[in-house]
Amino acid sequence: MRVTNSMMVRSTLRDLNLSYARLARTQEQLSSGRALVRASDEPSVAADAMRLRALTRRSEQYARSLDDAHGLLGSADGALTSSLEVLGRAKELAVRAGNSGGLSDPGARAAIAIEIRSIRDDLVALANTRHGDRSVFAGNASGAAYNPTTGSYTGDAGAVRRDVAANTSVQVNVTGPEAFGVEGGPVGNVFEVLERMAQAVANADGTALATEHANLDVATARLGVATVQIGSRAARMNEIQVRAEDDQLRLRTLLSEAEDVDIVEALVNAKAQENAYQAALQVAAKIIPMSLLDYLR
Repeated sequence: MRVTNSMMVRSTLRDLNLSYARLARTQEQLSSGRALVRASDEPSVAADAMRLRALTRRSEQYARSLDDAHGLLGSADGALTSSLEVLGRAKELAVRAGNSGGLSDPGARAAIAIEIRSIRDDLVALANTRHGDRSVFAGNASGAAYNPTTGSYTGDAGAVRRDVAANTSVQVNVTGPEAFGVEGGPVGNVFEVLERMAQAVANADGTALATEHANLDVATARLGVATVQIGSRAARMNEIQVRAEDDQLRLRTLLSEAEDVDIVEALVNAKAQENAYQAALQVAAKIIPMSLLDYLR
């Protein structure tokens, strides 16, 4: 077959374009830091990368849910622990008032009753603990969990749940009645117990004081159970978070292997391709015949 000048020119230009395209692609990989610049480069690898990106985004969402769950559980745990400490002081006052002769001094009775009511107010404030814009013990209701004046529950019985892993949803709250007791009835919630205890001290009613002292023990035990529940859920969150961090690291490693360029390898390729392109240009300059314009110069 006869090779004409035009055929040789077209073939040379085609080879030059291919060489330049390879060099341009390598330079694009270096500038972007990605081995996959376009999905058409390696469709199967690109499909894996998109799947890994979706899994990574889902893992990041679970991580945000875990952070929120940790915050809610931490706020609840702090409030319940402080509440137990406050009730410990109330128990000391009940014991002091119930000692022989403890109710005989009107001044002492008045001081103890005032302190017990102050403890009640502190406990209501703890029961209204907030995490961000959410009341920790109000269930799914908005606003405060308890009326600060009457101590009446204004929340609901809703469970606050967080999706913290695939097919794993965890309740991250206890409601006010679960922790502080149900309002009304012969016993009532802890705020009613403290109010009746203060009244019994003020009235020097030893029988009523003994009853409320027993009721205070029941309220303290209830708070202790709620604290243990919150603590066990927080421990479970810690275990899930460790697994989630390991999963995130694994996904990011796989995504990096699929998408990221090997800088050293790409630099070596770029240099080799640049040399090849320069050599091709020099050869093309020698084999492409001169045109009339070359003679006119």
